[in-house]
Amino acid sequence: MESQPSRRDRAQWQRTHLIDTALQVFAEKGLDGATVKDLSEAAGVSEGLMYHYFRSKEDLLRAILEQRFFLPELQEILSPDQDRPTCDVLVEVVQRFAMVMYQHRLYVRLLIREAPTNPHVAARLAQAQREGMGMVAQYLEARIRVGELRPHDAESVARLLTFATITPYVIGADTEPDARFLSTAVDVVLYGIARGLSGPEGRLPNPSAPSSSGAPAAGGQS
Repeated sequence: MESQPSRRDRAQWQRTHLIDTALQVFAEKGLDGATVKDLSEAAGVSEGLMYHYFRSKEDLLRAILEQRFFLPELQEILSPDQDRPTCDVLVEVVQRFAMVMYQHRLYVRLLIREAPTNPHVAARLAQAQREGMGMVAQYLEARIRVGELRPHDAESVARLLTFATITPYVIGADTEPDARFLSTAVDVVLYGIARGLSGPEGRLPNPSAPSSSGAPAAGGQS
């Protein structure tokens, strides 16, 4: 005979259920737009039970921010193997990053929606952006030091890759990541910073700049 769940287990299940339900409601209606009645009806519980677990909507929002934050998953993804070629690593990192965004798209939508007016949400969004882009930039800087990539602004490249990854879920997409688009984004960024395409001193050639002899560069006016 199977043992029955303990009171503590039932309480934990109920709390988790309320948090998951509130995430869906807040992502759709916003904190101010959602009422306690909306939350209780969506969860299938009484308003009194809602207040038993959470004192207010703001208390429930804080629980969501703490317990549904996906930064540990990003940290695992953004700690790539330093021994593999960058072209392979970046495609894999960006695609896995995008899948995390897809799996947590309601949380992302909630962050974007509430950040302009809620300092707690704004702080969490800033933390995710800072640490996520920072880890990508650190990886790129490491590849610069070993000579695989030419010197470049690693922070700006990290921002480009991050924005390409998260933009669909910021605007409310519910589809899985577009692997072709992400691979193309990495290809464009990576081969814009590869040493084989660089000009003198690791800089990309400027088509409009005059040559050292004073003649226009190829493609310039005669």
